[in-house]
Amino acid sequence: MLEVVETESNYVPSTTLPGLITFEYGAIENSTNITTPTNSSWLDYDAVCTSGSDNFLSTTLFHTCVFIMYSIVFIVALIGNGLVCFVVQSSPRMKTVTNYFIVNLAVGDILMTLFCVPFSFMSMLVLRYWPFGAIMCKVVNYSQAVSVLVSAYTLLAISIDRYMVIMHPLRPRLGKTAAKLVVAGVWGGALATAAPIPIVSQVQRPTEWHRYCGTDICLEEWERPEQSERYTCALLAFQFLLPLSALVCTYVRIAHVVWGGRPPGEAQSARDNRMQRSKRKVCFDF
Repeated sequence: MLEVVETESNYVPSTTLPGLITFEYGAIENSTNITTPTNSSWLDYDAVCTSGSDNFLSTTLFHTCVFIMYSIVFIVALIGNGLVCFVVQSSPRMKTVTNYFIVNLAVGDILMTLFCVPFSFMSMLVLRYWPFGAIMCKVVNYSQAVSVLVSAYTLLAISIDRYMVIMHPLRPRLGKTAAKLVVAGVWGGALATAAPIPIVSQVQRPTEWHRYCGTDICLEEWERPEQSERYTCALLAFQFLLPLSALVCTYVRIAHVVWGGRPPGEAQSARDNRMQRSKRKVCFDF
């Protein structure tokens, strides 16, 4: 076993690592005399710092199944969204306002695919720690938040565009230049909304297990807990509540007009009867 010599100060009660050994954290931090690990010490280290075989999440079967599913999602998402971008870009007839928004939605999905699927699979399901360093911790967390916000804001823009086209069919439609400005505004809003995330994202070793095994995890570290709560509420409002409310209002109004109302140009019995009586009156006068 790993032999630890305690010092006199800063003693902390012993903490039991998962399953195998017990050591005193304060003694390890303050001690300068730690004996060279023996063969049995290395066996204990491997047993503690690697997941046990009795855990289903650590089995080869689970890793294989998850790898296959994640690979399918990754490949289909990249090919599908890439084809959408290619078709719209290569065909002049496809370069419409609505398709610009759809391409922007596809770009957001591609960003999510690149920065969410592989990193989440490796760090959360396979390794159980963050091996990619502090810079990638900030980049990945920021990219994931931006991609989700871009998708939400783009859906909001599509719903407003559909609402204007259906509710006001005689008004001029949104032009291509204006659509590009809207897309730029969507990205600007997404980048600004997620701006605090790379600042607070850091690699940490929060538990005795992480410090003993020398493994990191990627977490957000705020100066005060209320800051995290306020930002979480703001993110919930801008990322979910605001787009959802706008989508519900616009599409409910559109459905009411399309299904509940009478479209322009459709025959109306009262109007047709009045016109028929007027025609008969004119014929009788002659």
